[in-house]
Amino acid sequence: MSTRPHAPLLRTKICPPPPPAHLVPRPHLLQRLQEGLAAPLTLISAPAGFGKTTLVSAWLQRQTERSRVAWLSLDENDNDPIRFLDYLVAALQQVEPGVGHAPVLLLRQSQMPAPRDLMTLLLNELGDTAAELTLVLNDYQVIDNPEIDAALSLLVEHAPARFRLIITSRASPNLPLARWRTLLRISEFDLEDLRFSLDEAAQFLQQAMGLQLNVEAVRALEQRTEGWVAGLQMAALSLQHRSRSLDADQVAQAVSAFDGQHRYVIDFLAAEVLRQQPEEVHAFLRQTAVLDRLCAPLCDALTGREDSGQMLARLDRANMFLLALDQQRHWYRFHHLFGSFLRSVLAPADQRALHQRASAWYEANGLYQEAMKHALAAADVAAAVRLFRAQAEQLFSRGEISTLLGWLEALPDGTVQAHSDLCGYQAWLLFLRGHTLEAREYVALSQGVDHQALGMPQRGMLLTFQAYLALNWGDPKDAIAPARQALALLEGRRSFFSAYALSFLAQAQSACGERREAVETLRQAVRLGQRLGSHLVTLDALLHLAPLMYAQGQLREAVVLCRTAIAEYVDGRGKPLPVAGLVHVSLGVLYYELDQLALAREYLAKGIVLCQRLGMVYYTLMGQRGLAKLQHLSGEREAAWNTLAAARELAQGSENPGRWRSLAVLGAELQLREGNVAAARRALAELGPPAGSSAEYQRMTAARLLLAQDQGQRSEEALGQLQETASHDGRAGSLIAIHVLQALCRQAAGDRRGARERLRHALSLAASAGYRRVFLDEGSALVPLLAEAREAAPDYAEDLLMRFAAAATTTARREVLVEPLSQAQLHILRLLERGHSNREIAQQLAITVGTAKWHLSQMFGKLQVHNRTAALARARDLRLL
Repeated sequence: MSTRPHAPLLRTKICPPPPPAHLVPRPHLLQRLQEGLAAPLTLISAPAGFGKTTLVSAWLQRQTERSRVAWLSLDENDNDPIRFLDYLVAALQQVEPGVGHAPVLLLRQSQMPAPRDLMTLLLNELGDTAAELTLVLNDYQVIDNPEIDAALSLLVEHAPARFRLIITSRASPNLPLARWRTLLRISEFDLEDLRFSLDEAAQFLQQAMGLQLNVEAVRALEQRTEGWVAGLQMAALSLQHRSRSLDADQVAQAVSAFDGQHRYVIDFLAAEVLRQQPEEVHAFLRQTAVLDRLCAPLCDALTGREDSGQMLARLDRANMFLLALDQQRHWYRFHHLFGSFLRSVLAPADQRALHQRASAWYEANGLYQEAMKHALAAADVAAAVRLFRAQAEQLFSRGEISTLLGWLEALPDGTVQAHSDLCGYQAWLLFLRGHTLEAREYVALSQGVDHQALGMPQRGMLLTFQAYLALNWGDPKDAIAPARQALALLEGRRSFFSAYALSFLAQAQSACGERREAVETLRQAVRLGQRLGSHLVTLDALLHLAPLMYAQGQLREAVVLCRTAIAEYVDGRGKPLPVAGLVHVSLGVLYYELDQLALAREYLAKGIVLCQRLGMVYYTLMGQRGLAKLQHLSGEREAAWNTLAAARELAQGSENPGRWRSLAVLGAELQLREGNVAAARRALAELGPPAGSSAEYQRMTAARLLLAQDQGQRSEEALGQLQETASHDGRAGSLIAIHVLQALCRQAAGDRRGARERLRHALSLAASAGYRRVFLDEGSALVPLLAEAREAAPDYAEDLLMRFAAAATTTARREVLVEPLSQAQLHILRLLERGHSNREIAQQLAITVGTAKWHLSQMFGKLQVHNRTAALARARDLRLL
């Protein structure tokens, strides 16, 4: 499968930095670090300059290939959960290419599952690898996103036995550290652990900094800096040029001048260090201070030099607080506190000018996110708007909603409101985040008067957004015109929004009764989505295409289409990817109609779980709706109503009327099948006139209600209108259901001949395609008519009659059970069928082995058997499996 192109990754972020050239050996800390890996998490927390990164990089040098170590250096941009997880997976794949395939696929989509769900997928893949893996997250203090904290907590809580996490941070991270300490899941290093001892300070000053100081001076300096490595380094740099000309007393006097807290010490010492450098070095440091990362071409762009590579190497050799970020020493960064000091002495105007140059260099080199950061820092609004427009579609398609919203919020007040396309993005992103009320404030602004001044991509996005609004919160027919206009504007462009415009157009066509056109449009959306590598758009189109094919009488073709897609969307171990949950749901519904109930239940249940991992409400609801109907018509009424209640609760939170409408209609249908006519009438009355994609289903259920109320004539009139529309549209699948209900109407009116005629039409349409539940769900009332109409499709009618007989036997046997099986026992029954042991059943249900045995004993008693084999045979006899 192809994947959507994504923003380039900075390789230096996922490459371990080399340790300093003159490394002070700290064997006791390295040993502690190694022993601490017995716990899932090692946390190294201390202020800047205490050697956190140096300690881990030194430990890393001692590791063998057997224990693979992935490295990720974090920065402020990584607060976007999608960017964070993208880099996290990229870091892991540096050392173990076999992990991360499932989350990476979803990271390329527009509507993202929750970071916790993506982390669950990653955990599953980590659990399947045989390699010992360690992940280092460096500088975690920059992360303040609760979603990332939650995802990382999940990683620690459920870390496989061969996986370890090391975090370095200047502050205590917002993770459940207290609980992990109690559970012995964490090993910790703090400031006290990392301080240099007197011996280490002496060794550092002599070997790394080349200072020859007596014991008293070293002791004084160690006490003044409190073992703080950065302070020692600064002090040594300030003394290097003077120590040769000073006697012992003068050195002691200079050392005693270093006093105060770390922040004041660093300012004092940095000023001293800079004062001793030639103007050339001073100017270079000042001009490059705005950079998070430095490389020679970037520094040339900011300084106007042509030899920045030589300057960087010179500063590196001089230990001028320049830290290499890769083994080749192409990229560097300043020590955080030193860089902060350098920026503090820059005039605001100079900072803005330097940020603008950095932004221009990054943009020219295709690193747009870094370019945007510097454009915002320079308050260069025009550049920021240009960069946003250049990157918005790609980031939108990758689901980096936090990044895009952060950019929009960083723009000056009034800038977003002044540009309708920015308002459109703001509204759409807020809708996807669930901030409906806030999003609505930007909708009107997005429909401003400056559309013609926008480029075609921006206008295409706004029109696609307008179609999205009409489908979800307006009249579906109002989505057709903007979707077509968007497609016209985007024609010939490989635009993510073209695929969405096609999908929205097809959904609107279907809701407006143009189902033939909708099928063709959805097929186009599938093809375009496949070409673009946009898997979610592709499968979303398939999800809408399958029921339309079902309605057209193409049941078997729809099954083949879904099975092909499911076989394609798997990870490296053949397990379904979460995005395939959409097609699992569709296939479950189709298998239900084929009366392959065990397969239908399996695919619906799996599809619901996968869609929940995706965090996609609509697809989860479709699966729950299909499962509730299957459960109810399989005699599991309590389970069905529980499933429907869960779906209704989920639908109410989505604020989308179409979603809860379809669930309400299903509730009315199930009430009718239970004989509760009054409840069904109330449910349908509360809905009002039929609307949207569920209109035909609501009209069919209303006709069923009229029949239950002994108003057969009115019911048949309503069915006649539905028949006329379905015939005009060529929807054979819909006609089968309509004819079955018409047969029941005529039977109720005493028109036996007319009833047989309607049923013959239904059988002739259904036989080749395999429709069965549309007959079987009507129960025993249809059996006499079916026997009389069998000549329309003899073999098929005989098959249906045999299924009716088997269902009647099952019902009779089910009634002789002392007590029906509970949901937990039905679940255990299905696990038994798959060959799971008692221990495996306990693990699946998160219970003890003893509790699992108790459930088995209770289940055997209800089935009146004594062992597993007999239980499975009895369950199959009762069609519980």
